[in-house]
Amino acid sequence: MQRYMGYFFIPLLVWMPRMARAQAPAYEPQSSTPLSSVFIYLLVIGVVGFIVFYVYRIYTTRDKETPHRRPEEQPKAQSAQKPISVPTAPNYVSGSVFISYRRDDSADITGRIYDRLIQHFSREIVFKDVDSIPLGIDFRQHLENALSQCRVLLAIVGSDWAGSETAGGKRRIDDPRDHLRLELEVALARNIPVIPVLVRRASIPAEDQLPPSLRSLAYRNGIQIRPDPDFHGDMDRLIKGIEPHLTR
Repeated sequence: MQRYMGYFFIPLLVWMPRMARAQAPAYEPQSSTPLSSVFIYLLVIGVVGFIVFYVYRIYTTRDKETPHRRPEEQPKAQSAQKPISVPTAPNYVSGSVFISYRRDDSADITGRIYDRLIQHFSREIVFKDVDSIPLGIDFRQHLENALSQCRVLLAIVGSDWAGSETAGGKRRIDDPRDHLRLELEVALARNIPVIPVLVRRASIPAEDQLPPSLRSLAYRNGIQIRPDPDFHGDMDRLIKGIEPHLTR
């Protein structure tokens, strides 16, 4: 813009003195002509300079009102935030916690205990039911496989844990084929920690009330799980007691 203004005003500066000399009165003395010409020439230069300065101020003011950012001043796009790292639970072995219970004795409270355990650990870590045994499979071997990854066994003991007496006058726990008895025998034979979990105000059976293969259960340190409002507090203590066994 300033270059084009120069192209306009330079010819004007050259032409104005000539025009001033041409319009000077004819009757003035010849000696006064140079002085008046110089005065007119300076006046024209001052007027033109003022116009140029005024126009320059107008354009510079307009440029300031619409600033142009340099490339380096352009706002940078915010980089995508990195995902927040969440601490992960220890890498426990699948099936590390095995729950042994008798359905006729404590199915309801065992379900609640199981729900609390999988909430803290996971469904893969806690094994509750020996599901329907496939036809033709030795259920003893099936239990062996189910307990192969076990790190701790929870024996849920209720008021009818030993089982009602059969027609022969024996309790179900006295039957060598009783699945609950087999689960405990395998765990004790492998020296797997067995935690008696006492529900419905039950107590750990005395040694003379147990089959010979299960008599060491009478000396296992257990924990009582009471109904609300004590349930969650008791479960917190049980979970705290389970965790050391899973990391050994």
